[in-house]
Amino acid sequence: MDFNVKDFGALGDGVSDDRAAIQAAIDAAHAAGGGTVYLPAGEYRVSGGEQGVDGALMMKSNVYLAGAGMGETVVKLLDGWNGDVNGMIRSSGTEETHNFGVRDLTLDGNRDNNPEGTVFGFYSGYKFGDGADRNVTIERVEAREMSGYGFDPHGRTANLVIRDSVAHDNGFVGFVADHQIDGAFENNVAYNNDLHGFNVVTSTHDFTLTGNVAYGNGGAGLVVQRGSYDVPHAYNILIDGGSYHDNALEGVLIKLSHEVTLQNAHIYDNGTAGVRIAGAQDVQLLNNRIHDNVQNGKYPEVLLQAFDDASVTGNVYETQNTLIKGNVITTSGNATYVVQERNDGSDYTTLRDNSISGGQIASVQLSGAHSSSGPLQGTDGDDTLIGGDANEQLLGGAGDDLLDGGAGRDRLTGGEGADTFVFSAREDSYRTSDASFNDLILDFDADEDLIDLSALGFTGLGNGYDGTLAVQVNSAGTRTYLKSFEANAAGERFEIALEGSHAGLGEASFVFDGSATELALVGASPQNDPVA
Repeated sequence: MDFNVKDFGALGDGVSDDRAAIQAAIDAAHAAGGGTVYLPAGEYRVSGGEQGVDGALMMKSNVYLAGAGMGETVVKLLDGWNGDVNGMIRSSGTEETHNFGVRDLTLDGNRDNNPEGTVFGFYSGYKFGDGADRNVTIERVEAREMSGYGFDPHGRTANLVIRDSVAHDNGFVGFVADHQIDGAFENNVAYNNDLHGFNVVTSTHDFTLTGNVAYGNGGAGLVVQRGSYDVPHAYNILIDGGSYHDNALEGVLIKLSHEVTLQNAHIYDNGTAGVRIAGAQDVQLLNNRIHDNVQNGKYPEVLLQAFDDASVTGNVYETQNTLIKGNVITTSGNATYVVQERNDGSDYTTLRDNSISGGQIASVQLSGAHSSSGPLQGTDGDDTLIGGDANEQLLGGAGDDLLDGGAGRDRLTGGEGADTFVFSAREDSYRTSDASFNDLILDFDADEDLIDLSALGFTGLGNGYDGTLAVQVNSAGTRTYLKSFEANAAGERFEIALEGSHAGLGEASFVFDGSATELALVGASPQNDPVA
């Protein structure tokens, strides 16, 4: 059945308080077993209830509120109400409300003319025990000028969907998913809100965000997080598509949550990191375009770090098991790193099949002992590629690239251009008495490329003793070794392998920390012949 609010005395004249008339229509629809309450085009002014939890309009089961369209039907708070309104349209919170919704209208909190109260747009959810509101649909609704949240489904709700809606110029977050189960946000837009565009929080799980857009917000574009109380973390969250850009903080922040997938999104021109993962586990970044973030300060494009939860649980939550695959991640020059995993206990990060370039310090830094990137692929420009502690492949591509494999047994390919292969620690490439852990440079060109050993204290080429390095070619002439015969306390001798024969390699191909010495090529012999 349809119920027209004007049949219940609503005027929609932008002056009169129509709250009682609209509520009477909602109550009548509920008493009849359900129906649609229709608000023709017009501006319907409403007051709040005696208490903030009363909201303005209280929805009932099996009732749908429908207008003539966003901007055509406007429900607006009276001037000078100056009280809390926890939902201009809301459900009870003390009873389980089901099969209800709102569509095709605008909610206006009249923020400028109500400076003393906190006003939310849409609010729902059951507050007690294991019960929940169920089957809630919000379609084509605009929430604007709230002093609080635009959309705030706040208690336990199952199967809530908000689609094709807009939240802007609100004092808090545009869209909140608080304690939502099996719900979705689809094709919504959040802009110019004082805090975040979207916030998925407080034990929300099995929730999907598809095709949403957040820009120009005072916080992050999208946040997935536990919140400020010791409750179970959000989990099984899928973020698919959409764009997050020009926000003051991160494009996307994933914090104190697990099993979160961010895929097919466009993230750019945000103030800090494009994506920050803090104290989260089992996160996947798949097939995203992330670029030109870090518009304010010094941050990576993608940052993985632990989270110190001292103020709530006293725990430190480490970021673990992150998969970064199939993304295009670049920076215009502001970012310190393109992808950085902090040395704070975060670990088990895997990079696969990404296109990564830029970074003031390096393109990639993976600090976890079990993290790996491979291959780490450069672009046609001048790239800096820095590996972590795993066995990795670094592929420079065209341009004058800098490659530093870090620890682990790495395979380095500079590609075209004048490339520099950097070794920052003697332990990054070495041989013991019974095994080899050396890096392999696959395409060294003595006419263009350099091997930078300036951080290691070697003085030049020589016989491999007294701070010098020997150049040695194996008996088959297929591999050349640059080596020291002096071991450290762990029995490790610095050694680098170069594919092919470079018997005439001279000091012009190296950067040493010390004065040059004469080249002394040590001929290969059976007892010294390295294992290829």
